[in-house]
Amino acid sequence: MTAWRARISELLRHWPLATPRIGADLTDLGDRALVWRIDTPAGPYVAKLTFDGPEHVEPGLRIAAFLDAAGIPSGAPLPTRDGCWCLSMDGDSGRVWTLAVLRYVPGTPLDLREPEASALAGDLLGRVHRTLMSPEAPMPAGSLLDFYADEAQRLPGSPLAEALPALLDALAEKPLPIGTLYGDPAPEILIISAGPDTHDVPALIDWGTPSRGPLLFDVVTWHLFVTSGCPPAVRDTAGERFLAAYRRRAPLADIDFALWPLVADLYYAIQATWRPAPPP
Repeated sequence: MTAWRARISELLRHWPLATPRIGADLTDLGDRALVWRIDTPAGPYVAKLTFDGPEHVEPGLRIAAFLDAAGIPSGAPLPTRDGCWCLSMDGDSGRVWTLAVLRYVPGTPLDLREPEASALAGDLLGRVHRTLMSPEAPMPAGSLLDFYADEAQRLPGSPLAEALPALLDALAEKPLPIGTLYGDPAPEILIISAGPDTHDVPALIDWGTPSRGPLLFDVVTWHLFVTSGCPPAVRDTAGERFLAAYRRRAPLADIDFALWPLVADLYYAIQATWRPAPPP
């Protein structure tokens, strides 16, 4: 990791940061990026090294910047001195990786055991979807369903290949509202603590892999997230609070929810297709 720090430190000179110092390693359990806290006299930032080229990374950075400007804290990127969103660097096996500097969001993960957590998540997702419906909003790099259709062809006989056709057939008969999707939110929903006389502010960080697809996919994914993480005694009411809060911000028609079971089947198939095999 020392070698990484030296390379990142050299590249940080391209950003308008005064005496940046690489601090704590913030890398989570994912395998697509390395993340460090960057301490400066003006406050902390985050350096994120993603194992993809800029063409895959930059759309998510633009989306984060757009949301942040609209009042939804999202860990917006800091442009370089030359106005670039990110910089490429040589990685392993001749691949190109991407370095971005993001504004550090000083929040704590959403506690799903709290009674108001599910409504906060629903309101946040609704605000995100509504904001990204703007004609000025940046577009993601790719399509969710196109990606999984390609994967299903590559993995015949997988749970994904079995579940996807039913949803695609249903969508051919009844298209769903399309928009920018965040995907699985855990644990990137943060709560920024406010003062004693103001409300806490929810934030949504890590816009590394947004895509375009049916908004219902995000709703189903987030619903499963909030209900699986809350106490069993309040699971049903937590799901109701989540949906009510979401629909106040970005309502879907009742008929759109008819495809919920097929979208949920696809989500579970995705998890089953890439779930690590149990040890022998």
